[in-house]
Amino acid sequence: MSKIPKIIHQIWSGIDEPLPRPFQILGDTWKRDYADWKYEFWDNERINNFILEYYPQHWDIYNKFSYNIQRWDAIRYLILDKIGGMYVDFDYESIKSMEDLLKNKTCCFAIEKRYSPTSAQEACFFNNALMLSVPDHPFMKKIIENVFSDKMQEYKKFSKIEHVFYTTGPRLLVGLYENLTDREKKDVYLIPAKYVSPFTGEEAMLVRTGTRNEKLEDCLDEAYAVHYFCSNWVTNNL
Repeated sequence: MSKIPKIIHQIWSGIDEPLPRPFQILGDTWKRDYADWKYEFWDNERINNFILEYYPQHWDIYNKFSYNIQRWDAIRYLILDKIGGMYVDFDYESIKSMEDLLKNKTCCFAIEKRYSPTSAQEACFFNNALMLSVPDHPFMKKIIENVFSDKMQEYKKFSKIEHVFYTTGPRLLVGLYENLTDREKKDVYLIPAKYVSPFTGEEAMLVRTGTRNEKLEDCLDEAYAVHYFCSNWVTNNL
């Protein structure tokens, strides 16, 4: 039996636009496949109220981030730390319930499928688009400690993508994971890509634009969920 609370969290701030219809449809797949899980939708007002109530010490740094996507990254860690459950981005589709993968797990991240990884770190590269955790998990607390540290405010990179990835996104997460002890790593389950991220970013783009072929279909043989890597934030200047 899973130790992770049966709660699904999804975030759409609503400050730029209402939740697009395609994302609503993808969001409904999680409600369908996890019918006995509580579903929590987080908009900007709810996010702000949550931080002010439970993490007021992080409010100033939260508002100092250069980009909104950093805020949307940061809040998901706080939600899982306080409430627990599953956080999933709106560009993710559920194929079937993964509850059988979650037995006795306390903290989980989805490994990305990568083309020809060049290192061991690349081979276990994971992101924050799909995460699960019990409340108060030590690794989630380590993430929060780093995300809301002064050094992240001082971190500067030439591109928006690099800046986000190394301050609140996957490069930060993977680096923190690699620095865990072997014992600590055993308490963080990295879900194999074939189950939760069967497409590379390039393959997902082909699928989004209507390409269908046997190779892409074969990728779905063992999939519980599919990440489509829409990454709208990359081209948004906010």
